[in-house]
Amino acid sequence: MINKEKRSVGAKIAIFAVCLLIVIVYFFPIYLLVNVSFREKGDLTSRLALTLEPHITSYKELFSDGIIWRCFLNTIIYTAFEILFLIPLASIGGYGLARSQNWFSAMIRSFNILVMMIPGVALLVGTYGLMVKLKLTNNLIGLALLGAGGGMTGGMFFYTTFTSSIPIDLDEAAMIDGAGVIRTYFRIIFPQLKAITITRVIGIVTGCWNNYLMPMYMLTKQENFTILMYVRKLFGSGRVPNVPLSFAGALVMVLPILVFYFLMQKHIVGGQLDSAVKG
Repeated sequence: MINKEKRSVGAKIAIFAVCLLIVIVYFFPIYLLVNVSFREKGDLTSRLALTLEPHITSYKELFSDGIIWRCFLNTIIYTAFEILFLIPLASIGGYGLARSQNWFSAMIRSFNILVMMIPGVALLVGTYGLMVKLKLTNNLIGLALLGAGGGMTGGMFFYTTFTSSIPIDLDEAAMIDGAGVIRTYFRIIFPQLKAITITRVIGIVTGCWNNYLMPMYMLTKQENFTILMYVRKLFGSGRVPNVPLSFAGALVMVLPILVFYFLMQKHIVGGQLDSAVKG
């Protein structure tokens, strides 16, 4: 009995040590950003060494530049429009595929999965040529349309899977009460998809915030830059980059998305619990 208790305590200690190591690994980049961002430009001390005399010079220089606020606004606009384009269309499309039990819908689902396997980089040349012809380069709404189009297959796949788990009896009961297909979807079905909708919104927000490849090709004017492109410019500006300023910019870019994710976590769990209870 004593040996079992000792093994149990040892297992708990081992699990705690592993979890602590994972936390340290994940927070190490944040430590570097905070630590170096409070230094002066000419400080050549090791980046791992703790900054004992912090300076806010980099943050003053960063926020005095009005471009960063414009880049934040551009990123928010780009993200908001991609959500507005993607969520309604993907969810309605997924609902239609889930409720249609025929060979044509099965073929669309198979084709949808096939398209998901094609990497976006493989289509870059054709995509860029199409965006140029449609005159949607240097256009945040055009970039949002491009992102929504690329994410439509994945969005429809997830919504189809989740909608299939909702009993069709709800649709039939709504039809008996006189509700049409559109009203049934928005009043009955879509509220049941809270968990996957919030999950997709988080995926879109983090994807837009961290998207660099497409904005790099589609947005060539500085006034249209997203926040990531602005930070990339900080790291590549000048023959000798201002490392503390670059790290401050990276930290300012990362903090909003971290706060957003932590705030939305409880909604994911709550939505999953609601779905489980209703199911």
